[in-house]
Amino acid sequence: MSHLQLDQAQIDRARDSARRIARQVFDDMSGFTTTTVERATLRLMGVDGVDEVGVPLPNRVVSHLQAQNLLQHGAATVLAGAMEKLGLTAQQVAEAVASGSLTLTRPADEAAARVCAQAQARTMCDHIAAQRTQRTEKIAASGENPTPWLYLIVATGNIHEDVVQARAAAEQGADIIAVIRSTGQSLLDYVPYGATTEGFGGTYATQENFKLMRAALDEVGQKVGRYIRLTNYCSGLCMPEIAAMGAIERLDMMLNDSMYGIIFRDINMKRTFIDQFFSRMVNAYAGIIINTGEDNYLTTADAFDAAHTVLASQLINEQFAELSGLKPEQMGLGHAFEIHPELENGFLWELAHAQLVRQVFPDACLKYMPPTKHMTGNIFKGHVQDALFNIVSTVTQQNIHLLGMMTEAIHTPFIQDRFLAIQNARYVFGTMKDLHSEMEFKRGGKIEQRAQEVLAQTEAMLAEIEAISLPGAIGKGMFAEISRTPTGGKGLDGVIAKAPDYYNPFPDLMLPATQGADHVCGFLGSEPKFALPPAAPSGAVQSPAAKLVSDPNNPVKPYGDTLGDGRVQLSFTLPVALDERAKEGAKRLAAQMGLDEPAVVHCEDMGQGFSFYVVYGQCKHQVDLSSFSVVKPEYEVLDKEGINALIAAKMGRRMVVVGACIETDAHTVGIDAIMNMKGYNGHKGLESYHEIRAINLGAQVDSEDLVTRAIEEQADVILVSQVVTQKNIHLDNLTKLSDLLEAEGLRDKVILVVGGPRISHELAKELGYDAGFGVKSYAEDVASFAIHEWINRRKAA
Repeated sequence: MSHLQLDQAQIDRARDSARRIARQVFDDMSGFTTTTVERATLRLMGVDGVDEVGVPLPNRVVSHLQAQNLLQHGAATVLAGAMEKLGLTAQQVAEAVASGSLTLTRPADEAAARVCAQAQARTMCDHIAAQRTQRTEKIAASGENPTPWLYLIVATGNIHEDVVQARAAAEQGADIIAVIRSTGQSLLDYVPYGATTEGFGGTYATQENFKLMRAALDEVGQKVGRYIRLTNYCSGLCMPEIAAMGAIERLDMMLNDSMYGIIFRDINMKRTFIDQFFSRMVNAYAGIIINTGEDNYLTTADAFDAAHTVLASQLINEQFAELSGLKPEQMGLGHAFEIHPELENGFLWELAHAQLVRQVFPDACLKYMPPTKHMTGNIFKGHVQDALFNIVSTVTQQNIHLLGMMTEAIHTPFIQDRFLAIQNARYVFGTMKDLHSEMEFKRGGKIEQRAQEVLAQTEAMLAEIEAISLPGAIGKGMFAEISRTPTGGKGLDGVIAKAPDYYNPFPDLMLPATQGADHVCGFLGSEPKFALPPAAPSGAVQSPAAKLVSDPNNPVKPYGDTLGDGRVQLSFTLPVALDERAKEGAKRLAAQMGLDEPAVVHCEDMGQGFSFYVVYGQCKHQVDLSSFSVVKPEYEVLDKEGINALIAAKMGRRMVVVGACIETDAHTVGIDAIMNMKGYNGHKGLESYHEIRAINLGAQVDSEDLVTRAIEEQADVILVSQVVTQKNIHLDNLTKLSDLLEAEGLRDKVILVVGGPRISHELAKELGYDAGFGVKSYAEDVASFAIHEWINRRKAA
């Protein structure tokens, strides 16, 4: 594909601004360390394991050093001094501290302690370098697929189940397996220990879990004849520690962003900036490719309007990465296919941005993210959206391609969903393999003009950030429309000012080594709107189909292509290899489901003892819609102006709504869609209602804290979002909140509302809530219910 006409001088100016922005932050933070950096240092020196009550030994030692007022000197020399004095290993020193039999002190011979610390650090650096060499040798021996590499997520919560699914995915064609981290782990200020089988929305990132998955992927890689890469999340409060564990166990990629934790997890920015430098230094030395998180900005901001914020952040991330020793080939800078599918020429704008990013970062190992924000329960439309995403990826020569899932908006993907996603991408990549070399951009055309516009906006934004500083820009909400402050957020108490004699051996050993030529990354350089049908002429006879639609009490059967034919299509996975007996078993299973004349019209082996089936048949059953009732809230849905007017007239003050994602749920997309100013899909959120005071507490809010805040704010409405539903954790979370309000005698004093993709009004009522809202619910639905419920309660009183 020909290149877009871009002003290289403009790119250079933008990059120079980003360089100065990153350098200022680096210089401002260089006088500090963090508790997590020191814990990572201990891990790299050989400290591992937990004490008798399950507290990680690195945490025990760092807490001990803080209590002794020693941490500002650096954990490495104090630990090494004890090793020298007592003739113990690093692990033995840590165990003695944890047992209470050893109190650490400043080393009597500081120089000798530093020599010991450096020797201990060099041993670990040699191990990490050997792991890096082993990766290179395995790639040389087994080979690898050309880019875009197919990146696929597994997230069962059980590492042993993850291994099975990851092996199957590799056999199906995945090149990268991402073991997504358990919900909420980013806010844990310690790293869990050992192999884990309990997690929600993902599996805990532990060193043992890394080791198990690495071994499994090496084994399946030998079977399929190509190297399979492994990635995990290196972010949150334990960013440096997870980076260290990933380097030790030969992970190939790690999610690591300079601002994601600040913006989306409300982690203190000082803590994050310090931690990201150390973690990226470790990643660089280990030959690990980082994945940045700019795609997340587009979950809260509009992808068309905010495109320049993505590019600005990528340029800043690039400069932070360079300061840590990362080469361009290790920079998986992130962007995403997130423009609203109904936006005219949306595909052109996606193509423009992907090509712009490719040209601004010609040597970077770019990571392209799939459509998620605008995916719906229509899996067939979703499959088409993913196909368009796949097209952009291959024609703009992206490198890391996170597979889109057609069931993204419904549930954690089934194993067959991943299988179909791989097939989609492989088809597009194969059938369009050389399309990029056959295409040229129209000079001065829409795509080129769009790219030039975004680049100009990016340059201006970076110039503004340079003038006010990166913390100032984050405070103004310039990224993702979310504001954070330097003194706010979680983890500030873990930032430690360095003493003049502070010492850490790893920067001296790791930073120079990143200039080698180690192989890291091989690569070359809208939904249609249908018009409503016209009304039938007066006196016209309705067709059978029209009668079916207009008569909800008519007994109905599934509709294939003829009314009443009962034909259905279903797909499922069996945990057996594909053979004639398995095919017959699938057909008989469909018959037991109530299908006449079942036919297996498609089946494929999925690897690892799984097989996938598409089955057609005729449903025997019908349903009489008049035989049951549906529980739903009964109220008039008003528009924004009507709601404001009713609140003003009936309440005589602003309605107070406190909202949160509670307990383990870290996914704010639901609560933000209802609460935030911009709302979702053209429907403004509650913050835009001048008669409503909307207080959004964000993610992972303890039920006790939510109740306390609701009391402080004298809330009329408590609004709860639950998106993560794996293992029905949402039922436990919602029950806890309801029970807590009852126990406190507050239940009848507030209007309690819950929303989420698996929430129904019937379920909400069963759990003790006043109303439940599922998919396709907007702020006006919730607000209309709330004011009507408030009025009805006053009438009843």
